[in-house]
Amino acid sequence: MVRSRLVQPVFPGVFCIQVPSFPVYLLNFGRPMLVDSGITTGVTALRTALKELLPDGRLDSVLLTHSHWDHTGGAFELQPEMGFAVNASTRAVELLRKPKVYRFIHHLNREHARQHNAEAPAEYAPLQRLEPLEENDRVDLGGGHWIEAFETPGHTRCSMAYLLYPQKILFPGDAVGVVERDGSIKPLFLSDYAAYEDSLLKLGKLNARALCFSHNRYLKGETRVRDFLAASLERTRQVRDVIRRRLDSGMGREEIAEALLAEEFPKPTVMGPREALIINLRAMTLAVERTVGAC
Repeated sequence: MVRSRLVQPVFPGVFCIQVPSFPVYLLNFGRPMLVDSGITTGVTALRTALKELLPDGRLDSVLLTHSHWDHTGGAFELQPEMGFAVNASTRAVELLRKPKVYRFIHHLNREHARQHNAEAPAEYAPLQRLEPLEENDRVDLGGGHWIEAFETPGHTRCSMAYLLYPQKILFPGDAVGVVERDGSIKPLFLSDYAAYEDSLLKLGKLNARALCFSHNRYLKGETRVRDFLAASLERTRQVRDVIRRRLDSGMGREEIAEALLAEEFPKPTVMGPREALIINLRAMTLAVERTVGAC
């Protein structure tokens, strides 16, 4: 019996731990695993939920969809006390081993805490037991359940989505964009525009029956999942075209990033540090610029 208001059952054995804007999913079969780990300001809530869901305190591993600060902060906080393995794409593992990378992850989590008047996280120790995954690798969860990994570059070069079998629940990370609480879709093609489109199309071919987003919500029903992925692709192309027009008009990357933040991405419910938001929008502008240059 689930008692905590932090925890919402999605399917038998699949639980959404509702850290505001940054949900984390527990796959509680023979080998309990988290998909992503959220932000460090959400660790207290995450720890409380895990104590209820895992009375013996054993968490086998965390599956990271990519290396960004808002998906990895909880792993840095919790691994020293829980000792779990961390699975991610080969490139994400390489990045997370670099002091410059995990120090920047710490910096953004610290800024997020300051923004929300929360206690700042202590300095991170390097992650241990980092285990890389490749395309189509399978992770056995026990009890006839398993995860298959799919590389989904475009949001980042290290992005990976996971499909839970036999239920066919898809955990896409940010490869399908961010869905705000009002239902609006915000594409995030930070590293490669064409790859982002290709990844959306690839995920659409998996015929998933549910979609568990890394921010705000989840979606059930094969038709609803298919319709969402089509809508996300359409919105992605709309934002690309907005950036193209601004590039053609002679606007610079910084100016375009500021305009996008004010006009296309106003008042996000997924509120990270402004620094992170501008970095993302500048990267999206560069991704489109490279695409235009390749045409």
